[in-house]
Amino acid sequence: MTDREPATRTQGRSLGSDLRRLLTLAGPRRTLYRDAHYFTATVDVDPERMRPWLPYGIRLAEPARADVFTAFFPDCTYGSVYHEAGVFVHIQAGRRTGIHCPWMILDDDVALILGRELLGCPKKLGEIDWHFEGATIQAEARRRGSTLITMGGVLGRRIDDPPPILGRPHRNAMGLIGAALPRIVGFTPGEHPLEVREVTAFELTVGGSERDPLDVMGLGPPLQARLHRVDLTTGSPPIPLRPLSPLYTATRVRPRVL
Repeated sequence: MTDREPATRTQGRSLGSDLRRLLTLAGPRRTLYRDAHYFTATVDVDPERMRPWLPYGIRLAEPARADVFTAFFPDCTYGSVYHEAGVFVHIQAGRRTGIHCPWMILDDDVALILGRELLGCPKKLGEIDWHFEGATIQAEARRRGSTLITMGGVLGRRIDDPPPILGRPHRNAMGLIGAALPRIVGFTPGEHPLEVREVTAFELTVGGSERDPLDVMGLGPPLQARLHRVDLTTGSPPIPLRPLSPLYTATRVRPRVL
């Protein structure tokens, strides 16, 4: 986890200074993440095994697929340098293919707080090893002693017309703790590709544990592996779309909270 702090200190509290800091972190015209690396594998999904992990009303796209990924963020507006691992399930979002995130871990507390509070991503702290040297890329994601994702391969050809990794309509659940009703929020980040490469000689292993049961979500073998290097902007901000049942949290404590 990064220990870097901003070079300047804010003097006291005022509405003006707080608004300026907010615009510095997430100005609508600013690039939030620069050269973000997403090492991802698109996999088939068993619909019957995945549906219990989705919020009510969220429907799988056809064909049923997901992106299993590890990521490295070397440069962002709030100063953290960190890694992430997660699952993006392809869902129906009107006439488009969107994504829902049922599970994610990372190794930075600031990104965890922002992602859970603003975007409804079920982020938890974990450990991600990321090695990218020459044309070889390898990553491993672990939490509480369990190895959950292991992936590796060799960079291949450049993909000129790649699918987006993050720039799709998102539908996530937030407000899981407290008196407020849980709800579905929707947003679409701005994704600006720098380079997308196919990954060959690819290997993927998905593990699981009681608290992080990835191995029972119906994630199948990889169809294609890629390394996305992208800049990310605000895009359309998160807005509440509809409420969920008060029982949602009780039935999704694992893997969204524990």
